[in-house]
Amino acid sequence: MRRSTLLICLVAVVVLSIGIFILYTLSDDELELSQPEQPPGETIKDFFYELPDNVKSIHFLPESNTPFTLQRDPANGEITLDAEDAIFPADLFMIYIMFEQAITLNRLVCVEEDASDAQLTLLGFDRPVMSLQVERINGTSVDIEIGALQTAGPGRYIRKNDSREVFILNEMQQMFLIHELEDLYDLSFLPYTISPNDVDSLFSVSYILIESENEIIELQKRSDEELGNAVFGTPMYKMIRPVQDDSNDFMVQTIILENVARIVPGSIETVNLTDLSAYGLDRPARLTIHTNEWSGTLLIGDRNAERGGRFVMIEGFDAVLFDYNDVYGFLDIDPAQLRTLLIWLHNIEDVSSVTYELEGETRVLRMEHNTEGTVLQGRLDDIELSVNNTRRLYASAFNITQNGATDAAIPADPPVYTIIVYFNNGGSDKLELYRLNDSHFLIVHNGINRGLFTTRMNVQQNLLSRFEILDAGGDIPML
Repeated sequence: MRRSTLLICLVAVVVLSIGIFILYTLSDDELELSQPEQPPGETIKDFFYELPDNVKSIHFLPESNTPFTLQRDPANGEITLDAEDAIFPADLFMIYIMFEQAITLNRLVCVEEDASDAQLTLLGFDRPVMSLQVERINGTSVDIEIGALQTAGPGRYIRKNDSREVFILNEMQQMFLIHELEDLYDLSFLPYTISPNDVDSLFSVSYILIESENEIIELQKRSDEELGNAVFGTPMYKMIRPVQDDSNDFMVQTIILENVARIVPGSIETVNLTDLSAYGLDRPARLTIHTNEWSGTLLIGDRNAERGGRFVMIEGFDAVLFDYNDVYGFLDIDPAQLRTLLIWLHNIEDVSSVTYELEGETRVLRMEHNTEGTVLQGRLDDIELSVNNTRRLYASAFNITQNGATDAAIPADPPVYTIIVYFNNGGSDKLELYRLNDSHFLIVHNGINRGLFTTRMNVQQNLLSRFEILDAGGDIPML
């Protein structure tokens, strides 16, 4: 549903509910005292009020002459939208508030008690902006017309068709009562349960496919079982295309998911789909999202610079929409930005030693653990280290991060830096850095070219400088 109306609708529902409660619980004397002070020269009178249980349906005819009906199920109180050739499902909050507003017009300002035909025409009842018929379960009905705006004031004139009494409909009542059919559509792309401000709801997205003119990015969330069996530090999302690799969950969240959750088209541009090229939708970018319970695809067309938004279509619905939210930067994202910055990561409690081959020099970090796996002591080349220095030197191997993607092949020359992690269970993991030029190194993990590079500065700051500090008898600082 339109998230921009959600808060207003909720507030209005609460306000209306409180008002109904007051009407039922106050005595006549208390009710009289509870009414606002009457403006000079105006009369506040009952106009129309009906209990929801007594209402079968409300038929609306807007000025556009596209009729629609709100039906109420007497068994459960559910309200549904009924309209010929409806394109989209109903925005439930909109139709519920519209239904309740239509039957609670009970205390309005009366401006004419016996208007003439000429006056009724002058007040806009010859061409009402909205006509509605409230049909009761007992077979009776009430017909209501909403006329022109006040000449001096924000209200609109309203009357029952069989009466010459004319009342004023205030701004709030107009906002929830005067609508075209398309105003009642739910144009949201994602389910309303997914919010840009709720991280847990964002991470309910299990699959993302972005197909733009220049790139295809495909991401898959690991299952709970996969994550439960994965090594320490494994991210939730993995990249399938353009390369297979771990993704950076934070970047997936902030660059893609938070923006996708803000996609809420604001209006229907056209239902005449004969020329989609006028909107760039003959060659659209495509966004496909899956959750465990839902899936959908959004077709994304041209950006309209003047209006500051984009033309889009929700696959399965024959209408071009306009989204005023400019949140489509993810179409131009470099896939490398979505890959995890970390090259690898292991829990120190699972590791017995680390061998560093640094430009021809070999250094070995050995660690002793207690029965719970906690590091008791570390030794670098048989020199004892404090627990803090042991942990910080160990972490330096994993602080080397990728700086970008590369198409370079593995060079023929041997690696400049090699780090091998040995586990308590006898296994091992190896990282190799091959020189590409004076400032860049290709990252190879267990013999696999990751298609990523790191920089000499990265290696110096996060690894080599740690050995220099220890060799000088110092303590490695916290990061």
